[in-house]
Amino acid sequence: MSLESLNERYRAFITLKEVRGKPEGRLKGLRFAVKDVIFVRGVRTTAGSKILADFVPERNATVVERILDEGGIIVGKANTHEFAIGATGTSSAYGIPRNPVDNERITGGSSSGSALAVALGMADVGLGTDTGGSVRIPASLCGVIGFKPTLGLIPTDGVIPFSWSLDTIGILARDLSLVRLTFEVISNKRLENGTTSVSKRLVLGVFRLGDDEGSKGVRKVVDKLSSHFDVTEVKLPVLDQRGNWARRVIASVEGAAFHKPLYEAYKHLYFPDVRRAIEFGMSLSGVDYVNAFRVRKDAIREFVKVMKGVDFLLTPTTKIVAPRISDVVGREQEYRETLISNTELFNLLGAPSVSLPLGSYNGLPVGLMVTGALYDDLRLLSVSEEIIRIVGR
Repeated sequence: MSLESLNERYRAFITLKEVRGKPEGRLKGLRFAVKDVIFVRGVRTTAGSKILADFVPERNATVVERILDEGGIIVGKANTHEFAIGATGTSSAYGIPRNPVDNERITGGSSSGSALAVALGMADVGLGTDTGGSVRIPASLCGVIGFKPTLGLIPTDGVIPFSWSLDTIGILARDLSLVRLTFEVISNKRLENGTTSVSKRLVLGVFRLGDDEGSKGVRKVVDKLSSHFDVTEVKLPVLDQRGNWARRVIASVEGAAFHKPLYEAYKHLYFPDVRRAIEFGMSLSGVDYVNAFRVRKDAIREFVKVMKGVDFLLTPTTKIVAPRISDVVGREQEYRETLISNTELFNLLGAPSVSLPLGSYNGLPVGLMVTGALYDDLRLLSVSEEIIRIVGR
């Protein structure tokens, strides 16, 4: 089936337009789906909104420039929940993307099209953004790998912002080697300690493994890993009890600050759930914002202390598998809060986190999220490769 025919059926891309850079390089011939909040020079960038339907950037985002300089090929601009403010993917002015396993279900979001293009084989690698889980959530629901690096390692200039304090470029693929290669090309900093000695028996801390669909979907995987690693339950009370609130306050206030002029001019053009999210940010006070950062500081201190006793954390990426589109439309806010409840905690911390397509529940995929210490990104990817090998994906 042609890209155009696939796209007509699944709505992975808002704009299909091939852009080539240098003919040689480390990414030679690899096809990239670029989320439609990331600038590609000469190709419209809509952010999934009618408001930006005719916006065409005159420059590339730094990450796009680096991909093209290394021989990568841009396939097109991938669908997104409007302005990346949502976790379901259903609020896009350019069609609702459909889950590759069951096209009556959502892909998750907000990097919905990037995950979908990778799952369908329309692209080798997807570029997305992750402010509360927007790479890892669709990775979990679509059955691909979704990696959110340590905050600040990948430049975000040339990206329409949601939250300056939390926005992260993320990478989606079906193979971890492509995730690592892309990360090495687009990141700002060369990290050390990128391999993990198999002679050391690592300690994996289990966090938020409960009785929800996601937990049931990955529990057998965690049990299997316990014969290869030391697996122990960990508690992060500050993060667990106050982290969701703090992350949402920070993102909401900063999102409202960016959108205020657009909101005042085009309020009627926003999707209802996105408009409500912006209005929530406007309703918060400076005191709320400062208190959220105080929680963030306490949560990071707690996390650093816990990570001295474990190597990595294991968490279900999402608490639910992909719900039906018909159940979600009109209830995006309710589903957003459920979908981001695990992932957003690690945005608050800024820690590297990857969703691996290792679980399933009722025949639908759900990810196992592996999280490392700050700047331990390459070791995280190495351990993730070992985990996939053990589970026998």
